[in-house]
Amino acid sequence: MASYRNDPAGLAEVLAGREGEVARDLLRRGIRIETAAKLNATGREYGDGTRGPRVRTGRLRTSIAHELGRDFAGLYVDVGTNVVYGRYLELGTDRMRPYPFLLPALAAGAN
Repeated sequence: MASYRNDPAGLAEVLAGREGEVARDLLRRGIRIETAAKLNATGREYGDGTRGPRVRTGRLRTSIAHELGRDFAGLYVDVGTNVVYGRYLELGTDRMRPYPFLLPALAAGAN
């Protein structure tokens, strides 16, 4: 890695730029998490006796996406779904047990 001691603009680009190394790493992790969440949303067995939601139409699985963003703290990657019932499947309700698909996928982004 290059030395950024005399190049603060270069360091800022690496750390906070949308084309920098940190952004590329976040996007790689976001893609891994998205892929794992889509697998989990197919009714996949987790090995601990739980499983993801069963598929009827594939709408939930198709809606899972990642997006690179920036806020006051810096860059982040957001992985989720815009399907309203996704929240109820992930967390459950008082009438339905949870079928998590996003939370178990976070482990895929750790590598």
